[in-house]
Amino acid sequence: MLYSLLHYFGGYCKIKLKGSRQERFLNVCVSRKIFIWKLRKKDGVYLFFVSRAALKELEEASVKTGCSYEIVQKKGLPFLFVRYKKRKIFFFSCMISMVILYSLSLFLWQIKTVGCYRHSAEELMDYLEEKGIKSGKRLSSISCHQLEEQIRKDFQDIAWVSCDLQGTMLTVTIKETLDHTALQESGEDFPCNLIASKKGKIDTIVVRSGSAKVKKGDKVKTGDVLISGEIGLYDDGGQLTETALVRASGEITAITKRYYEDSFPLLHYEKQYTGERVSSYQLLVGKKLLSIPGKEVNYRYYDEKTRQTIWHIGPQLYLPVTFFTTTKAECRITEERYTREEAIRTAKKRLDVFLQEYKEKGVAILKNNVKINCDENTCTAKGKIVVRERFGKIQEINSPAAEMSTDGREKQE
Repeated sequence: MLYSLLHYFGGYCKIKLKGSRQERFLNVCVSRKIFIWKLRKKDGVYLFFVSRAALKELEEASVKTGCSYEIVQKKGLPFLFVRYKKRKIFFFSCMISMVILYSLSLFLWQIKTVGCYRHSAEELMDYLEEKGIKSGKRLSSISCHQLEEQIRKDFQDIAWVSCDLQGTMLTVTIKETLDHTALQESGEDFPCNLIASKKGKIDTIVVRSGSAKVKKGDKVKTGDVLISGEIGLYDDGGQLTETALVRASGEITAITKRYYEDSFPLLHYEKQYTGERVSSYQLLVGKKLLSIPGKEVNYRYYDEKTRQTIWHIGPQLYLPVTFFTTTKAECRITEERYTREEAIRTAKKRLDVFLQEYKEKGVAILKNNVKINCDENTCTAKGKIVVRERFGKIQEINSPAAEMSTDGREKQE
């Protein structure tokens, strides 16, 4: 790739040898260290490429060997300049475009977030903007390592974060740990325990700071201490001298049960699309939104979908331009009634959507005990789902809830 660019900027030619002493001509090129590439023989003559700078030496080799040559093609930037030297406006337009594209490649234009569940993408984008990470920031001033450290420091329930710069796009990928109840409004590094937010059985526990009060297989109830922020300090003889309070942290997964209940009437409304649709367009340049007028219609019922396209040149040069296409599809609303089989299929689909949302949040579905029943008017799905999920919440050590005893834990039999 690098050699191709160098050849293009310097210019190069495709050469066809003529005469009976072609091999001697090539030997002279080798002895004079004339770089040739893509050498091949076709119909008794040799074809190869040589740089524009080597044409003078090629002429000397031709005189010495008596072997002539023909320039079949001229490629590269210098020859392009010669070809369009009379088209000054076109030439300068190309040069200005190249300068603009190069300038755009020096700045951040798009930010993408991955793994946002409890923290919304909008919340993370607002945080990044507060830290100065926004569209138009110079790429050389962005340190992915420092940004990762800052996010981990400011978001206590984010266990892992990766910031990756690809061209003019920054991708921020996060992995959340504790329940939303773990998030404290205060940014202070206060001493705390990690306690159980619900009943469950411990599956894995990794302690970063503090001391573990449970192990794999232990059954816990709401409020039980999982990782204590109180650690003991011992002397050389193994005697406890004092205790210290720290901010307990770690990653815990537990097997828990969740109750699912969903019902819907058999009598429902169906959409039937007429085939009529109309589209409108918007162009976002930086922070300025431009609307492109489209055909105005007054559908009584319609579905609306918006598709966004981020403009980019190649796989990495993203531009600060986003094109939105909004489509309205007309539909009619009719009253229908599910059969028993249709209602059961619909209930299963709704359950699958519910389970998929959990899976996307990192929750593993271990057992599904949901039962589906239908009567004359309603279809109902209810039951327990056994899952493996991230577990625990923060509780300040000095608060009453943190002083709950861990004696209530039950050991697995």
